[in-house]
Amino acid sequence: MKLRTTVFMWVLLLVVAVLGATIGTIAFVFDRSTRARVAEDLARSRVVTLDLHASRASLLRQECRVVAEEPRLKAVVATEDVARDTILDAVRTLAETLRADVFVIVDAEGNLIADSNNPSAAGDSMAGNAVVANALANGHEMGVWLADRAYQVEGCRLEFGARVVGALVIGHAIGDELVGTVERQTGGRMVVVGDKTALTTVPKQIPNKDLANAVAAVRKGAGEVELGGTHYYAQLVGAPGYRGSGRVDYLLLHSIDEALAPGRQVIRIIIALLASAVLSALLLALVLARRLSRPIDALVTRTLAIAQGDLGPKPVAGPTEVQALGTAMDRMAKEIDESRVALADKERLARELEIAARIQTSILPRNITVEGLEIAARMMTATEVGGDYYDVLPTKTGSWIAIGDASGHGLTSGLVMMMVQTGVATLVHADPLAKPSAVLKTLNRVLFENVHDRLQAERHMTLSLMRYDRNGSLVVAGAHMDAVCWRAATQTTEMLRTPGTFLAISDDIDHVNIEQEWSLRAGDLLVLLTDGVTEAESSAGKSFGYEGVVEVIEARATQPVSVIQNALFDAVTKHSPTLADDCTIMVLRYVGRGETD
Repeated sequence: MKLRTTVFMWVLLLVVAVLGATIGTIAFVFDRSTRARVAEDLARSRVVTLDLHASRASLLRQECRVVAEEPRLKAVVATEDVARDTILDAVRTLAETLRADVFVIVDAEGNLIADSNNPSAAGDSMAGNAVVANALANGHEMGVWLADRAYQVEGCRLEFGARVVGALVIGHAIGDELVGTVERQTGGRMVVVGDKTALTTVPKQIPNKDLANAVAAVRKGAGEVELGGTHYYAQLVGAPGYRGSGRVDYLLLHSIDEALAPGRQVIRIIIALLASAVLSALLLALVLARRLSRPIDALVTRTLAIAQGDLGPKPVAGPTEVQALGTAMDRMAKEIDESRVALADKERLARELEIAARIQTSILPRNITVEGLEIAARMMTATEVGGDYYDVLPTKTGSWIAIGDASGHGLTSGLVMMMVQTGVATLVHADPLAKPSAVLKTLNRVLFENVHDRLQAERHMTLSLMRYDRNGSLVVAGAHMDAVCWRAATQTTEMLRTPGTFLAISDDIDHVNIEQEWSLRAGDLLVLLTDGVTEAESSAGKSFGYEGVVEVIEARATQPVSVIQNALFDAVTKHSPTLADDCTIMVLRYVGRGETD
């Protein structure tokens, strides 16, 4: 074989190999980065969808509040002898003003008064409907109703003076308008689906049969589906607030094929250029060698710089393919840098949580001594900052005893717990002989303002507040978990309920601020605890429950309170080695006036 032929063949093979490797590398990197970007877009679509749902819910709540204050509507609901035509006229006028797709009013017992979509309907009980029931009970409630289509609704209570006269439910259809907004903001597609059918318009390029199969596949865990010959990343987002027997989901779709189409077009162009390059390889060998070697060297240099920690962007000059690879490397370096920053933030947050947990435990009482009582109390914290709280505040006539739990976990729950501790201590020291219900009333008003108005958080607090007297009586207010009482005289165990109210649910708790009295005799044992004890789950998902608590108490009822408390903690941790919530246990034995060890 002649030298020039040999050179030609080697150059030809080299060109084919280099261009083939370049095309493959670019295709691989582009495919991965594109799929990652489409996955990110899908995740963003979820956020946008939920944000839009929440925004609509906020607007509905405002509309409901405004309409609920409409004098004409209140008069229609509160007055018994109003003509049916008058009621329907008021409902029709208000519904048209709001452009509401749902406009329903019920009386105080949840019976239907009027429905803008069904004027002839009246008297049917809607008390079992969650939106209606919670609106009557709590003042408002959001939700999703499913009929011929899905509707996002908001319920609010109707009050005439201080009297609850009924509830109003208004709503708008979850339809093509919402779908269009999501698609414009995210560049993807969205379909609202029920159990088996679409509740909004389906794009023409998606066959209904394919849609049903795709929904079924996603519900089984699939993340990628094919619709009308196009591949999509897909995700189902349950409509927040829907409590029906079926399902209402937002099906979010982002086309993989559309995202990959530009890259595939580039690859096809490169392949065409490869065919031309093979024919002119001999003449262009030197030029191509120089043009390809320099940017490849730059890419190698860039890779070494990344390995040494230089993560700043550095554009790479050269052919389009090499520039695309350099851009992908810059993107990768940026992600590494962001991950490093995120790791540092995570470590900082962990330190802050550790400090918060230390503060939480440091304000608990130490060296508890109360005349007439033997007391052992301890809190075992979980991995997160929780809201468990207990306190014992001795007074001249006995002491104040408190135990409770702020809802949720994290710093906000810890703040709520510390607010309650500070409030209880301040009010009790100001008036040691105050009624527990009076202390709770003042504490609730301050806590409600701090949590809802200042922190703007959705939190509440369970709390049992007791004023103990040396004669063995306890005056109890508030609502928390049942107390377990072992009676020495009968050697039996009974549960003492706390039928009061939670804190920070409402600023006015007078009508549910119940006070009761418990009585202890010499030798009686009283065990107070938080839900972290009874709800501790085994690996099989079984809760420790009150049964586990009673079993430990009855086996050791006459032993020292510290022994009983330690036995309870040992039983809980053996049942559930990893605690999901804080556990607090207080064991008290009444030994009689002046007989405390």
